[in-house]
Amino acid sequence: MKRKISALLVSSFLLLSACNGQNKTYDSSDYILELPYQENFRVLQLTDLHIADKDNQDLHFDFMDITINESRPDLIVVTGDVFTFASKGTARRLCNYLDSYDVPWTVVFGNHDEQCLFSIEWFSNYLTNYGSNCIFKDLPNDDVYGNCNFVINLMKNNTIHEQIILMDTNRYNYNGVFGYDHVKQSQIAWYEKMVNYSTSQNGGVIVPSTLYYHIPLPEINEAWEKAQTGQDGATLDYGEKREKSYPPAYNSGLFDKIVELGSTRAMFFGHDHLNNFRITYKGVTFGYGIKSTDRIYYAEDLMGGRTMIIHDDHSLTYEEHYHTYDEVNYD
Repeated sequence: MKRKISALLVSSFLLLSACNGQNKTYDSSDYILELPYQENFRVLQLTDLHIADKDNQDLHFDFMDITINESRPDLIVVTGDVFTFASKGTARRLCNYLDSYDVPWTVVFGNHDEQCLFSIEWFSNYLTNYGSNCIFKDLPNDDVYGNCNFVINLMKNNTIHEQIILMDTNRYNYNGVFGYDHVKQSQIAWYEKMVNYSTSQNGGVIVPSTLYYHIPLPEINEAWEKAQTGQDGATLDYGEKREKSYPPAYNSGLFDKIVELGSTRAMFFGHDHLNNFRITYKGVTFGYGIKSTDRIYYAEDLMGGRTMIIHDDHSLTYEEHYHTYDEVNYD
């Protein structure tokens, strides 16, 4: 009897550890998905949809149709705050809508995505197993904080031409004063590991990458201020600032690691709906996405999306798409 009880306790402990702990180390290759690169590869960023059960969802979809059709993307990336107060049925409906375009699509999470009638874990698992055109990976019980840390390799002639890195900037920080959460040290270590692994796979040559996430890094305010005068070579490349930027209060050091490793030369995010600017600072472009529905709060002339175009020589160009709900065809 004592032996059986001991075995039961050990089994229970292991089960609880597996359920509650992020304690497994995966190989770098486990985090990688692949897409074929084609000349002038077009990545459409949609952001801050905030789709809810109570919405006229068909109207939102008809509005997004205009941007998606204009963009002609090879990949669609939705950079967080996908939902607010949504059910599983609404989540499934949006995924089916994105999938209907028959092009690869993916999602990262924002702070509001936990305010739904489902958990982030449920949605991560749903996306991981969606199949079809969804390209998403969340490894169970890994030792990397968050739910959407993975890499998409754009392959050309069996080599990595470019990388698109997706990261979870997490949700809210409830310790002390309420605020937005920050990228954790395990994620920064993961980012470095992925860049170094790709470099080794590429014969020691650093693979150029872009990074997509939701909450801007703390350096966004520093970059904006220095771009106003050109200090430290900072430049305002496009757009305007119509509201305060709201990064996390704590700086965990991801941007310093990005500059140090020299792979990521552009990163794109959402979160602050009335900003659309792009700034280059320390050789890296910070880029606000363009809000893609009229949910929560918005500016009438700042809705649509942005297409990033990756060229054969690794240069990046951009197309901004601005539309209003007045353009939706109700016939």
